[in-house]
Amino acid sequence: MTFNSINKWAAGVSDTLALGVLNEMLGVEIPIIVAPCVKASLRSHPAYQESVARLAKAGVSMIDPETVTDRDANGLAVFDWPRIVDLLGDHR
Repeated sequence: MTFNSINKWAAGVSDTLALGVLNEMLGVEIPIIVAPCVKASLRSHPAYQESVARLAKAGVSMIDPETVTDRDANGLAVFDWPRIVDLLGDHR
């Protein structure tokens, strides 16, 4: 999940179908686990930190992006999908 989506979700914005569904799921106590794709510089932004804290208070589990994201030779984010799936199993 991106910096923008995390901040919009925490603010209750439902301007896309995905955000609308996530906002509804917060109200029905469905376990939600997020794998952020957010650069370290943006993770230190005050709005992001507040959004993560608000979502955690609502019961959302955030996977540490440092443990599941890398960059390829072009600088694009690459996810360690097997690790993400393993972490999902840890949250059952």
